[in-house]
Amino acid sequence: MPENPQPIPTIDHALDHFISHASGDGITLNDALSHLGSGGFCFVAFLLAVPFIQPIPLGPLTMICGMSFMIIGGQMARGKTNATLPKKAGDLLIHGHLWLKVLGFCRSILKFTRRFTKERYSILVTGERAERFVGWLILIGGFLLAIPGAYLPLNNFFPALMIIFACIGWLERDGLMIIISLFWGAVTLLYFAVLATTLLFFGNQIAMWFSSFMG
Repeated sequence: MPENPQPIPTIDHALDHFISHASGDGITLNDALSHLGSGGFCFVAFLLAVPFIQPIPLGPLTMICGMSFMIIGGQMARGKTNATLPKKAGDLLIHGHLWLKVLGFCRSILKFTRRFTKERYSILVTGERAERFVGWLILIGGFLLAIPGAYLPLNNFFPALMIIFACIGWLERDGLMIIISLFWGAVTLLYFAVLATTLLFFGNQIAMWFSSFMG
């Protein structure tokens, strides 16, 4: 790796770069961040969120990635120019068939979203205040992702969509994607509220049944 690599200018160049490394010796997330410069926040968050776009929880990886989203989002929200991850997450190696599938899926997502993305609502994707706001969206999405859900389906899916649309909005300069990210954040909160209410209701019903049975 060069000591002072030049930042890769677009998400497309970044994907090409990481696909070539993943099919070779691999590249760690921290090395990836060193290549991306200020664009690293959203690209790495986007990359880490993609595996959660499916209904099955990913166990311990959920907590590691959730913490990574909170760290990346927090750094972006504080106005840092380069993202850094703790050693355990930063040393994660992008290498092999699984990561090539993830990177390929990233391309598919971008190909699909570019059918309707364009530069608009620039107030949401321009300037320091907008950048900090996107950082908060990633941070909150990471927090929601990390909430234990007893391995229930979709408890990772909705927060991941919140993070992905925030990142696409920033990378593609499309403020509408930021609004959609907020929508998925609201859906996530509603999902957890319904889940908590349901568990509380059935918990009370079981407690009442058990009390009457014992009595």
